[in-house]
Amino acid sequence: MIVTELKQKGKSESYYAYFDNELYGELQLETLVKHHIKVGEEISNSQLEIIKEENDKLTCFNRALKYISSRLKTEKQMREYLHGLKYSNNAINQAINKLKEYGYINDEHFAKTFVEIYGESKGKKYLQRELMLKGVSQNIITSLLEEQDETVACEMQCAKKIKNMAKPISQKDKEKLYRFLLSKGFEFSVVKQCVSKFISGEDDCGWD
Repeated sequence: MIVTELKQKGKSESYYAYFDNELYGELQLETLVKHHIKVGEEISNSQLEIIKEENDKLTCFNRALKYISSRLKTEKQMREYLHGLKYSNNAINQAINKLKEYGYINDEHFAKTFVEIYGESKGKKYLQRELMLKGVSQNIITSLLEEQDETVACEMQCAKKIKNMAKPISQKDKEKLYRFLLSKGFEFSVVKQCVSKFISGEDDCGWD
C-alpha cells in the first residue's frame, strides 16, 4: 500500500492516514516519526501490523491518562474502561504498567483517599463494599478499616438527622433514624450507641 495522505486532526498529535486514497484510521505523530511514515511511502501488510500494534499502545495509554486526569481510579476501573474501548490486552497491560510506574495508579493510595473523604459520613460496611466493587484487595481494605473509628461520623449523621425531626421524636421517627444510619453503612452496635446518646429509650423501638 502507498501512503497517499496524512491529515492532522485539529491541533492534536493524531493524523488521519490514507493508504491508496482510502482512510485507514488515526495514527499518532510518534508512530509516524518512529516508522518514517510519509506521503508516497510504501508499506507492506507485515509492517502495517507492527505499526497498528504500536499505535494502539500509544492511543490506549493516552486515553488512560485522560481518563485518570479528573480523579483517581483503581486498576480494575481502568481495565474496565479500556476494555470497553476495545483495546487489546497487550495494549491495556502496557498502559496500566506505565501508569503504575508513574504513580498514577495505586490502589492503596486510592483506598486511603476514599476512606478519608467518605469516612466522615459513611460507616465501615459502606466503605468496604464500595472499595471491593472498585477492585481494591481485601488485604488493603482490612488494613485500612481496622483502625477506622466510625463513632464520630455516626454521631454527626445522627445529630444532623435529628435536627430536622419534629419534637418530641416519635417512635416512627426513631425507627427511621435507625434505618437511615444503617443505610450509611454503620455497624448496628454503633448505631444503637449513637441513638442512645441523643434519644432516651432507644430500646423501645424494637431493634435487637
